[in-house]
Amino acid sequence: MDITAATTIASAIVALVAPAFVQAFKKYIPADFTGLVSLGVSIVLGVVAIAATGGFHGYGWGVVLAGVVGVAQTVYTLVNQALEGKLSKDAVDAKAIADGD
Repeated sequence: MDITAATTIASAIVALVAPAFVQAFKKYIPADFTGLVSLGVSIVLGVVAIAATGGFHGYGWGVVLAGVVGVAQTVYTLVNQALEGKLSKDAVDAKAIADGD
């Protein structure tokens, strides 16, 4: 496989940053589209990371992109479960109402 170390590191960082990015803007995302937006952000940031490190020159970039999306979604799910669902759209909306936002 033609995956460079820089592509691997950048993709791993994106996989950890994408869920945090979605969480930061979750109150602006309609409830029905939260999962789709999360997936889209993971894909877009993954493509940016691969392009920035020249990872599209080989055949392994598809595997890297799939890994980025998989890790990003897994990280979000595990953190949400550890926080007992406090990251869900319903919990975010309820907190916003309670805070008067």
